[in-house]
Amino acid sequence: MKNLTAVGGLFLAILTVGHAQPWDVGTGPNLVQNPSFEEVQEGRPLGWSGAAAIYSSDDATARTGRRSLKYVNDDPATYRLCSQRIELQPGRLYEVKAWVKTQSITGDDSGATVCIEWQDAEGKYLGGYYPRGKKGDTPEWAEIGGTSMRVPEGAASASVTCYVRKGMTGTAWWDDVSVRRVRQRPVYSLLVKPSYRGWITDSGPKHVEVRVSPVLDDVEGGAEAVRLRVWLTRAGIPGTAKAGGDRHPRPTNNNQDEAIVERTVEDLTRQELLVRLPLPELAPGEYRLKIALVSRATGETIYEDVHRLERRSRPMPRCFVDEHNRLIVDGKPFFPLGMYWSSVKKEELRIFTEAPFNCIMPYGKPERETLDLLHRLGLKVIYSIKDFYHGTTWCPDFIKSEADEEGAVREWVRKFRDHPALLGWYINDERPLSLLSRLEAHQRWVEEEDPDHPTWVVLFQVGDVACYTKTFDVIGTDPYPIPGRPVSLAGQWARRTREAVADARAVWMVPQVFSKAMHYTDPEQRQAIRGPTYEEMRSMTWQCITEGADGIIFYSWFELRRDTSQPFEQRWPEVKRIAEEVAEMVPVLLSVEPLPELDVQAPEAFHWTARSHQGGVYLFTVNDSEEPVRAIVRFPKRVRRLELKGERIPLTNQGTLDVVLEPLGVRIYRVEM
Repeated sequence: MKNLTAVGGLFLAILTVGHAQPWDVGTGPNLVQNPSFEEVQEGRPLGWSGAAAIYSSDDATARTGRRSLKYVNDDPATYRLCSQRIELQPGRLYEVKAWVKTQSITGDDSGATVCIEWQDAEGKYLGGYYPRGKKGDTPEWAEIGGTSMRVPEGAASASVTCYVRKGMTGTAWWDDVSVRRVRQRPVYSLLVKPSYRGWITDSGPKHVEVRVSPVLDDVEGGAEAVRLRVWLTRAGIPGTAKAGGDRHPRPTNNNQDEAIVERTVEDLTRQELLVRLPLPELAPGEYRLKIALVSRATGETIYEDVHRLERRSRPMPRCFVDEHNRLIVDGKPFFPLGMYWSSVKKEELRIFTEAPFNCIMPYGKPERETLDLLHRLGLKVIYSIKDFYHGTTWCPDFIKSEADEEGAVREWVRKFRDHPALLGWYINDERPLSLLSRLEAHQRWVEEEDPDHPTWVVLFQVGDVACYTKTFDVIGTDPYPIPGRPVSLAGQWARRTREAVADARAVWMVPQVFSKAMHYTDPEQRQAIRGPTYEEMRSMTWQCITEGADGIIFYSWFELRRDTSQPFEQRWPEVKRIAEEVAEMVPVLLSVEPLPELDVQAPEAFHWTARSHQGGVYLFTVNDSEEPVRAIVRFPKRVRRLELKGERIPLTNQGTLDVVLEPLGVRIYRVEM
């Protein structure tokens, strides 16, 4: 539930039992000038730049007022934008929306839409937010847009644009365009220890650690006006609630909030705080870690965030994530290595099982018979319920409202939670921050229904991963750089994802193995777009692993199968070869044996990680650039034996390894000291 209290003239949400609206959306003023296109000069909307042959003021069609912006184009080769400069602040989130109508908008892309973009001081493009538009015939005004990605710190200018996507023709109208700053929660927090679902076991941890990120732009007086209180308390008297015919224990507020341990933090000027509380001996049961932003002047709680903790007395489940971020399945470490599927086609499984993949993530919802088949083939399934959000594009018909979401999630989880092929639940595919409270609720429902399997979400919003940390057990991001961006994006995103969760959550990354050409039907467009080469796919995969990925799920099998721009017979052996290389190293990658300290001097393009395993130190190295790179690795002891790909190589310096990697190269060394 959400309670609102006025603090310094601002409305801020107070969380109860860890779920509420994350912010008051669109509370700032509209930053767009002439947003309804009412002001006209020489037949064109004032303040907007757009080719007069394409964009004009239309006083015969309007949603509000007397006018709208009209687009007319019958040449798919013509691509024109209608833009306006706006002031956006780096580090902030914005909501961009517009109302559109369309008439005979045709072409491969998603139609008439709106976007915001940002550039650095030299005018270099830094990114933007591009919501899906409307195509075909939309006779009634339809609202498009949502909450953007975060504006990067290096942004110096920005723009809002109305446009029809490239290669499309027809007629479209816009009205009531808005860009508003989104107020964020004043506190984001990540439970670092215990890292998995707040579970405390006989083996620990001995402390609770929480990373707190204050965002105090909308708190009157800022950091000087507030302090932070962090405390551990009992969950309260258990209650019950019905959902889908079953009873589920829930904590209820019995007005007893006595602190078992607590700490107050006075200095909130830092961007991140790591707060640590010692854990006394706790009786089995549920507890709450509470983080409250408190007014210094009145002692009033401005905002409260809550994490659920459990002192477990039960054995660990069949499938969970351990303190090393390894997935444990039936008591053994497991490195997820798989691909996205659409629906599961039995005739394709024979080909797929030629490679050493151990799991799939099918968008389709396989029934028990298909799960039985996958189990017989030795494949695990990450089961998708990522569309169970009312109002989203692929939401199932049986969800008629937001109120239906809980029952549907709980029913579907109960339906398959006991199947031996189940590896986990896929509960969010790139959903925006505007759905954050619902995303957190879905995570909570899955936890309550199935303690035996983790949840996984994948985001392209790599800069906002820290805001989503209460919505998943395992996180992934999906950098798809080819053909327009550098291969190094894979390693950069993996590192940023890992840092965003403070190494306290497992990371299953999604490297690109598909060609974007298949998304276009126009032959010229398809010919201009290429997919990644074998060397690029291999480099991206190992970049992700060396930067901390605990699993790899490639995107995607079904796109490889139907892509006519690059024959499957050519691409599949390349993907299979990469999977074989990773699978061969899985026992090493899962090792948690003590590792000697290495001194590595290397350029930014050089990525590396190391593991100790069965008497050897394995050094994984990868180059993310199109140029050769060199690194110097110093070992703490004399090197007795050095191998590359299982073959012994001569030692030139018994304590130092000189690594030279070819463009996009990968090398895996084994060292004995």
